[in-house]
Amino acid sequence: MLGNFNKNVKKIIKFFPESILNLTSKSAVYFGLAVYWCVIIAGTVFNII
Repeated sequence: MLGNFNKNVKKIIKFFPESILNLTSKSAVYFGLAVYWCVIIAGTVFNII
């Protein structure tokens, strides 16, 4: 029973960092693009006014 628990814990530990890294990098790209477009839009609006 303890051996089975140990295998499950190892699988969870292996999967967890990949999932976090993928989610974090994807979120960072989306956040960067949102900031980039906000700067472009703000620059356009302030130059027109």
